[in-house]
Amino acid sequence: MPFSIHPSIMIVLLGLLWLTGSPAQAETSVYELALKGKQCQEDSHQVLECEYRIGRTLYIAITGIGQTDTAITFLKSDENGDFYASIGMRHGCVIVKRNPDLPNLANAFEFAFISPHSGKIYKTWQECGAGR
Repeated sequence: MPFSIHPSIMIVLLGLLWLTGSPAQAETSVYELALKGKQCQEDSHQVLECEYRIGRTLYIAITGIGQTDTAITFLKSDENGDFYASIGMRHGCVIVKRNPDLPNLANAFEFAFISPHSGKIYKTWQECGAGR
């Protein structure tokens, strides 16, 4: 006896398969991309400065990391691009975000958090806020 599936059920199944994807096709996490895009150096006064390039549309510099006059500069941040960022007032960290409107983003609501106190990147705001 031949096996048949109603076309609307087939469409739903294919949609679910497309949304879940396979581990081999999983996108790199925001956290991993932030780690890859991080470059730090010390100036002649041993003051640490880090730059973070994430995707095509996010470029952040943090100067004087851990100092009382630390500065966060958004050199490029476009909410219509692939990545953008903001600052969380509760924890004081830079929040790196994917653009949730772009297609094929399985992890659209996943974030990375950058501490201006240490220059380190964290997976949660709680870790970032505590990781001063």
